[in-house]
Amino acid sequence: MIKMGLFTAPQPGTSFGVQAPIIQINQYPLWGEYVALALYFTEIAGMLMAIIGLMEVTGKYKAFNRRASVAAFIASILALLFFDIDLGRPTAAILAPAEALFYFAFSWMARGIIFVGGLLLFSFLYMVISLLNVKNKWSRGVIAVLGAFAGIFSTTYSGFELAATTGIPFWNNGGLPALYLADGVFAASGLGYLIALVGKNEDVIRARVTLTKVLFYSSIAILATWFLFLANVNYLNVFNQVAYEYLLSQATFYVDITLSVLTLIISGIGYMSITRFLMFGIKQKAPESAIGQIPVMDLPTVIKYVIVVAAIFALVAGFLARADVLFAGQYAYQLSPMTPFQSVSNQPIPIGSFGWRG
Repeated sequence: MIKMGLFTAPQPGTSFGVQAPIIQINQYPLWGEYVALALYFTEIAGMLMAIIGLMEVTGKYKAFNRRASVAAFIASILALLFFDIDLGRPTAAILAPAEALFYFAFSWMARGIIFVGGLLLFSFLYMVISLLNVKNKWSRGVIAVLGAFAGIFSTTYSGFELAATTGIPFWNNGGLPALYLADGVFAASGLGYLIALVGKNEDVIRARVTLTKVLFYSSIAILATWFLFLANVNYLNVFNQVAYEYLLSQATFYVDITLSVLTLIISGIGYMSITRFLMFGIKQKAPESAIGQIPVMDLPTVIKYVIVVAAIFALVAGFLARADVLFAGQYAYQLSPMTPFQSVSNQPIPIGSFGWRG
């Protein structure tokens, strides 16, 4: 761990802020595990809803979408619950979307509140029409597509929010929104696969095969965006270096990367088994016009259950990715001293939420 000399933490019980700019560190309220969990469930709900929306448009995954809609809504509730616990003021959080409208043009946090509120609304509406088995394609499609957009924006807004946080240079990185988007697809495809694990319905089988492909491609994307993020860290800033070295000192970071690599390998095996079916199975059969509709080819039984491990790895790695970036940036921020060249009145306060926190 890097030694910071005289810049040590103030005694417990001191007020937030900088009392002695040269010798005291910043001690603004920080985000903790509740926010990490809230961001995690937001990406789970958001990207699962995006996957549902795309599948709804094809009209071939109704059985899967019915199940997944319940999971997406529950994840949305959990996201808002953990945000609410962190805020500590439930009544303020309930009124948050209305207040956020006034700050939409200026604040990524305000935009995120509106996006997550929309995600909750559209995931609920889609769940209702799915469980009631509404047949109208237009109503299903419109709600699903709106839910997909809300899901994508909900997943990525936190990446833009942190990237725009001037008080923590480690987060000022153009690769962060891409990392969070890839992470959301990665984790949501893992959950989606588990949802589609049981069942012989063609819609469910088709979902299993599709989500195996998504899991494979998203595992490539998460590793690539991790590289992009780390390669764009500005090491000329000493506190970027502090955050970077802190990140690389954490066991959770290596667990995250290891699980992502293992998911890539396992889902890659599943993807190759699908490719083999397409190349040597279906194409060798008689044309559909001669024998009727060709049945959907499922994954081999062994492969189907092996990919369960990859799906669980994706869910764990999805949480660790967000938490590691969140906590590494805040670690460096806690150590940042005010220098004589900084103005106390302009010291950025990057963390907080319209003063709702109790």
